Amino acid sequence: MYPSIVIMNADVDLKSNHFEHAEGIYVSSIFRTIQGEGKWAGYPAVFIRLAGCNFGSKSVACNSCDTSFQLDKSTAYTATDLFKAIEAHRQPNDILVFTGGEPTLQHNLLDLIQIYVSQSHTPPLMQIETNGTQPSFFNKAKERHLVNYIRTCVSPKALIKANKYAKPSPIVLKFTDFLKFVITSDETSAHHTVPDWGLELAAKGMRVYVSPTAVYNKPYAGEVSSIWDSDLVNKDETSKNYAYAAKYALEHNLLLSLQTHLFVGIA
Repeated sequence: MYPSIVIMNADVDLKSNHFEHAEGIYVSSIFRTIQGEGKWAGYPAVFIRLAGCNFGSKSVACNSCDTSFQLDKSTAYTATDLFKAIEAHRQPNDILVFTGGEPTLQHNLLDLIQIYVSQSHTPPLMQIETNGTQPSFFNKAKERHLVNYIRTCVSPKALIKANKYAKPSPIVLKFTDFLKFVITSDETSAHHTVPDWGLELAAKGMRVYVSPTAVYNKPYAGEVSSIWDSDLVNKDETSKNYAYAAKYALEHNLLLSLQTHLFVGIA
């Protein structure tokens, strides 16, 4: 039998208007690393992990999420102060990755993006990792003429009760650079296959990645985990997921995205 999922970093489910009157940008962590997944895998990057998520409780979706984004442990920054904090980490040619939680809940993030656009004729590549459920963020980015400076990775989420993926907003998909689906060899899981609409988008030319799930034996703290840690990672089940993801990518003409950072033991 497939091992039960280890629930990590559960928080609360935030509504889309939770940050409507917020004056700051709520951040869980800022760190320099190597982008481990997707289109820009291998690039030096500064990750800015924003706090809060509309699936934060892990009870509706994302029960295998392994990131720490709890709102009550976050720090509030003004856009200017966050710019300074990021620049203290960033080296020339580093990309910026805004992740979460769900970063597009926080519309004040656009103020930070505006600063980067205003500071340079060639601002750094800025990637947002989103579950694709917050179209209002992208509508506002378009209104402010910022949407062309944002590179968007949509990582769709499977709803636990329905046991299927919810299709992201068509508005978000309009501005999406690539999709990334978490995949597992567990045949009972919604993450066992890419939904038909995902395969259809791939057939139309969208970059669609599959990323095998790491299976954890226990929760871990912080940003760093290693696939070589036998106490932390269930190597047998994780290896099954990696082999299955590769086979699935070949069968369906998709791209394979490995969590490179797990192999080198960095954040």
